[in-house]
Amino acid sequence: MPGLARRHFIGGLDIGTTKIVSVIAEISPSGYAMVKGLGECPTLGIRKGLVTDIVSFSKVIDQAVRLSEKMANVKVRSFFVTASAFRQLADQYHMIDEKLAESMQRVGLELVKMVPSVLASAEAVLTDTDKNIGTVLVDMGGTITEVAVFDQGLPIYISSLPVGCEHITSDLAVCLRTSISEGERIKRLLGMQTLEQKKDLEVSSVGGHEQRKVPVNAAMDIIHSRVQEIFELIHKELTQKYRLESLPGGLVLTGGGSLLKDIVNYANSQMNFFKVELGSPSKVGVSKEEWLNPSYASSLGLVMYGAKNNSRRLERLSGWRDVLNKFI
Repeated sequence: MPGLARRHFIGGLDIGTTKIVSVIAEISPSGYAMVKGLGECPTLGIRKGLVTDIVSFSKVIDQAVRLSEKMANVKVRSFFVTASAFRQLADQYHMIDEKLAESMQRVGLELVKMVPSVLASAEAVLTDTDKNIGTVLVDMGGTITEVAVFDQGLPIYISSLPVGCEHITSDLAVCLRTSISEGERIKRLLGMQTLEQKKDLEVSSVGGHEQRKVPVNAAMDIIHSRVQEIFELIHKELTQKYRLESLPGGLVLTGGGSLLKDIVNYANSQMNFFKVELGSPSKVGVSKEEWLNPSYASSLGLVMYGAKNNSRRLERLSGWRDVLNKFI
């Protein structure tokens, strides 16, 4: 109908080591992203951060996008992308861009821009005040932990550490001689809690045919050892450049790894920050409460990042139109 404003949609594609999440948002007249659809699928075709099966990889990207399109009832072909699975391979970034672009092109999608996962997450979990006063954001992913320091509204430092919470799962599976899925269950069950050391834990053997008892403190030691390593690396990385007590915004944890039970208290005991908090998406317009979860921070933050970029582009175009109008 004449006179109706054209609706504008934007897509975000978050490619992780365990899942691919596609988010579609409508950009409001004021420039905010309102999430209309979200689709996720298990990641296939990636091994150790490399695309090993481009056909399978393309198919799961397509599946995740189609699920989000169906929910949003709109077709979107251009996507901002974050691929934390590949951050450890910074020296191969050009090849990664090509692989991703090729995988997306196979299913009719365009890669608009690659965005570091931690910057996408920041859009969803940090306030403008957080970014202005000096805040550290740690995005705890599967195989990568990303760290960013914000000050005066800008990211002034970004780093990527080649260790994440999937390593905890692998450690448990190897040391307890069980499956990856059982390792994941134990990790989620125990987290960083302080439990009665004398208790036993029921653990399935590889294949799941037998149950055996393992001392709970053995599993807790495995988890604590890896988490301690992660925070020691974060502490070393930051203290080489900053006095942590001089960052009044403190430390904000987000990403799937931040859901480990009692990890905020553990981080608070290990890091010399004024405060440590859990960062959940809170600034996006979402229709489902379960999306307001740290594990979706980078996914939702991507469309917020894209909405900001779109607004800036429109402002530039508007500026050029104003210049042209003077000569018309």
